[in-house]
This record gives sequence, structure tokens and C-alpha cells, in this order.
Amino acid sequence: MRIAVVGTGYVGLVSGTCLAEVGHSVTCVDLDERKINKLKQGISPIYEPGLDALIRQNIGHERLKFTKSIEDGLKSADVAFIAVGTPEGEDGSADLSYVKAVAKSIGETCQGNLLVIVKSTVPVGTCDLVDETIQNELKIQSDCGF
Repeated sequence: MRIAVVGTGYVGLVSGTCLAEVGHSVTCVDLDERKINKLKQGISPIYEPGLDALIRQNIGHERLKFTKSIEDGLKSADVAFIAVGTPEGEDGSADLSYVKAVAKSIGETCQGNLLVIVKSTVPVGTCDLVDETIQNELKIQSDCGF
């Protein structure tokens, strides 16, 4: 299966690496170019015992790739995981702006059937918001003749 994981923090990177380890083709996407360049060298930005070795091993087996481009990450993907941060606001609520931005990008770039899984820590009802955001972007794209 071809999988895109958007976000290379603890949740996204560990999930993506483990999915590659069990044989899936995984592309991890992050906006931080410096982080992506280190990951391409097999250097993890987080500490998890054995993670660096698994990253290098799966890069070597061509099952794990890293990119800054969501378009490249989603190209030919069957599944996309949203695993971006949801920092706490002053009132204690989750800031969903990163989740919404990824959903918008998925809607803008999706080329076919894609299962979208929200792995980020989010409040109840967020998956409906993600679905609505993606659907709105798909409608805009189809209205433009795409």
C-alpha cells in the first residue's frame, strides 16, 4: 500500500517508519526543509529507541521517503495520515489550523480515491471538519475544470 504521512513529529514519524517497516511504501511530508534534509540522511529529529536504525533501513529498502511537497507525498497514495500538531490555545482548546491547512491541501491536490485518516490529537467532530474542507476544495477544483 502507498501511504502519505503529513507531519514528521513524534506521531507522524514513528507511525510512518513503522508502516514502512511492515512493508508499505511511505512518504512523509513536512514543511520544515531542514528536518526533511536530516531525515533523508537517516537522522531523526526526535528520540525513540531504535528509530534512527529503522529510518535508515527503510530508506535503504526504498520503502520510506521524505519530502517537503504535499503534492509529491500524495502522488499515487492510497492512504493519507494527517499527523500535524494541534497546540493548545490560551483557552485550552486545540488549535486546528494545521489540520485544516492539510485538509485544504489534500482537497487541492487529490487525484483519485484517497482514504484520509486523522492521527492528530483532535476534539470530537474534527473529522467532519476535515471531510468538509476536503470536499469544498474538490468542488472548487472541479468547478475550475480539473
